[in-house]
Amino acid sequence: MIRNVLIWLEETACARPQDVAFEDDHDRLTYGQLLSRAQEIGSCLAEIIPPQSPVLVMMEKSPDCIAAMLGAVYAGCFYTPVDPAMPQPRLKLIADVLKPACVLCEERFREAASLLAGQAPVLVTGEIPARVDEKRLEDIRCRHVDTDLLYVLFTSGSTGVPKGVAITHRSVVDFIDWAVMTLGIDSWCVFGNQAPLYFDNSVLDIYCAIRTGAKVHFIPKGYFAFPAQMPGYLIEQGVNTIFWVPSALTSVGQAGLPEGKLPLKKILFCGEVMPCKTLNLWKKAVPDALFVNMYGPTEITDVCMYFVVDREFADDDALPIGVPCLNTRIDLIDGEICVSGTCLSPGYYNAPEKTAEVFVEHPLRRGVTEKMYRTGDLGRYNDRGEMMFIGRKDSQIKRHGYRIELGEIESVLLSLEEADDGCCLYDAAQEMIVCFFAGKGDEKQLRRLMKGKLPRYMLPDAFVKKAALPKTGNGKTDRIQLKQEWENEHPVR
Repeated sequence: MIRNVLIWLEETACARPQDVAFEDDHDRLTYGQLLSRAQEIGSCLAEIIPPQSPVLVMMEKSPDCIAAMLGAVYAGCFYTPVDPAMPQPRLKLIADVLKPACVLCEERFREAASLLAGQAPVLVTGEIPARVDEKRLEDIRCRHVDTDLLYVLFTSGSTGVPKGVAITHRSVVDFIDWAVMTLGIDSWCVFGNQAPLYFDNSVLDIYCAIRTGAKVHFIPKGYFAFPAQMPGYLIEQGVNTIFWVPSALTSVGQAGLPEGKLPLKKILFCGEVMPCKTLNLWKKAVPDALFVNMYGPTEITDVCMYFVVDREFADDDALPIGVPCLNTRIDLIDGEICVSGTCLSPGYYNAPEKTAEVFVEHPLRRGVTEKMYRTGDLGRYNDRGEMMFIGRKDSQIKRHGYRIELGEIESVLLSLEEADDGCCLYDAAQEMIVCFFAGKGDEKQLRRLMKGKLPRYMLPDAFVKKAALPKTGNGKTDRIQLKQEWENEHPVR
């Protein structure tokens, strides 16, 4: 029985010490080096903080950042990675919630890390000695149980205070075992990583690789900013497996894909609705690849449902999110997707009130208490028994007596050849549906085309064309920025 994800690292490092584990364009670590480096960092941490303490990792995405994260785990602690480029006020909010016992950082971020650490020590990874305290690490491991926390990742909170989603070793072991078995991950996989390390999509890349001996190549951000260069880069690096957000697949697909030349064998996606128009671009370019649509919020360890694309879809079709992952229960309660099982987070770190709002007692269980996570997402089953994602509860609006799903409008928008990207927001004060889009079309064209696919009451009231829609650090459409832009330019009078 696997109780700790580090067992995977130790087994893989023993079997494949010279194989590359993580690399970018500047550095790489083999599995043997990763093991040694993580144990050195863990030994140093264990001297100054007790097990089960929070460790803030303030480093740019790199092989050494992975070693730092795993070093925190060797110390019996849990890690929270943050991007040093995040605005300082957000970093401060995260630190205030987490209250780190230590901050790990690179030399160039020492000063910024000190501002977040408070009275906690700051360790610069480049100054940690190459020394492993095997006895101390062994003692820590003996006291470990699989419900100990592995990481806390922060998501945006509705009140402006980020929420720290806590995830245990048990949940990650369960998820990765499912992923490796279902997706056919093995040592031949070369992951082309898109997700930031503070985004839960990175969990699949990191731990599938460590479990199987696969390689993870960190793709520089610039290739997503200039997507026409991406296909050549994937070919050059021999990337055969990707797990990206649909926005990234869309921008690269629209920039042009060479048919039959990409080495991709597995194309996985999660985090947003995948437009079938984008799916078809990639299927045409890589017809023999495995395509899998996955669904799940951070609170359930990345993925709780999946759909292996097994048939053709028209550009204006909606893609199912499929069926539950193994050992996961999905219930539709008043139309809301609710999840229970080993995948569940124990809650939001240092936020019991927020935890109680969405991690609730399962109303359908009798005789025992079982926790259930209310996702806030709406779903329905199609005639094949597959789950369809309808939209967010908070994006369901009621106007002129009609219930309207903004996600349904977006699905139609994104199916149009004239729109490369887009999203819809609701200005409640002015009772307006606002459509933001990028592409070759104009408002007149989009209105005419959408009129043929939507009832009149669902048509957007305003169209805003942009050269490109803003993206969050995760690669998703930044709806908060778009809403702020709209409100600033169209104040209520």
